[in-house]
Amino acid sequence: MHESTDMSFELATLEGRPMFFAALLLVVAPWLILAGSVAAQGLAAWQAQGMFELIGPLVCSAVWVTIALAARRNRATLKDGVLSVRSTFYRYDVPVDALDLAKARLFDREERTELGIAFKRNGVGLPGFHSGHFKLRNRERAFVAVASGRWRVWLPRKGAGGLLLEPRHARALLDALRNAAPPHPTHLAASSGRG
Repeated sequence: MHESTDMSFELATLEGRPMFFAALLLVVAPWLILAGSVAAQGLAAWQAQGMFELIGPLVCSAVWVTIALAARRNRATLKDGVLSVRSTFYRYDVPVDALDLAKARLFDREERTELGIAFKRNGVGLPGFHSGHFKLRNRERAFVAVASGRWRVWLPRKGAGGLLLEPRHARALLDALRNAAPPHPTHLAASSGRG
């Protein structure tokens, strides 16, 4: 039976080591390259050329801040039979009855490598953090919201594709989805046959 209550589940976000590596990649490296350029040319020559070289490090820093802030909104919400997942700049809504919950799995990412990320279709991909639309190693398309944690949830859709998530309370999310799922059609057929 469908639950009409609004249930929210926090998803892993950009923090710790992934945050550090993203900062190295998008903030520290561009500023170090700029500093090397200034040192090689000399400050006077660099200023005479124009300071357009500042644009790169400023844009990279702004991108990092934007991604770090957007990653804080990583959340899955279950309401009125629909699972809504928000991750950085992306949103994915799926009716619970469109999910194949019999095949949904909580798994260790080190053991189920076929559910690893192969390449990005449209998303944010940083070391230890992925958000958006990706293709998995098993060739499935998936909406992904994962960080560097070990435990993930695979929610396949009926037909093809699915969601690859890293909820902070994975078991609670799976239980809530199974409770919100409509009764299995075979149960309906069996009960209507008795009447």
